[in-house]
Amino acid sequence: MINPIKSALATLLLLTSLSAKESVSDEILNKMIDVYGGEKNIIKMNSYEQVWLIEAKAGSSNGSDHRRVSLPSSLSTELTYPDKKETRTLINGYGVKEFGDKKVVAKGPMLDAMKLQLMRLYNPLVLKNRAENIELGSDDANYILTLKEGELETKYFVSKREYLIEKVVGKLSFGAKSMEFVTLYKDYEKQEGVMMPTTEVKYAGEVNTAVMKLQALKAINN
Repeated sequence: MINPIKSALATLLLLTSLSAKESVSDEILNKMIDVYGGEKNIIKMNSYEQVWLIEAKAGSSNGSDHRRVSLPSSLSTELTYPDKKETRTLINGYGVKEFGDKKVVAKGPMLDAMKLQLMRLYNPLVLKNRAENIELGSDDANYILTLKEGELETKYFVSKREYLIEKVVGKLSFGAKSMEFVTLYKDYEKQEGVMMPTTEVKYAGEVNTAVMKLQALKAINN
């Protein structure tokens, strides 16, 4: 026979544990919002354009990335190299990839890769709006916020000292196989009132594929 007192205590402990976990996540996210520039400034910077210089590290030529972002639903990247040009567009979960005269509707891993690209750009306010889907962990230097959207999972490593996102890890599955795509965020500066990284270091698995330097940024008024 179940002891009603023990059952009630177990339920109370579970609810207390969940409440504590949620409050810690909220506390971290609220601190991040303050550090990044405050809710009003972040909202103004939910939509923006950037131009990045790409320094290739894996044998490709250097190039540029003209990026247009509207959080949390859309991302367009125009990659230009000396010998080719490629555009990737994701709007509300629908993705298209254009290269040369070809236009391909993104599906499967290609579409998932686009979604992960957008997820890695989520700011603290977007993360707070998804707090119920975030699991909180930590290591010595970082809070680790793990966000799941459908089958996709992204980990945000937030500095315990600075409360800035210093690394994002997105996991992409190819059938039974998977690969982690890592972006390191460095050299934060205030842009349009919001802390933004001006250097991105890219890895595919353990291979450093590129270092990107911010050349220009402007907010977009929707």
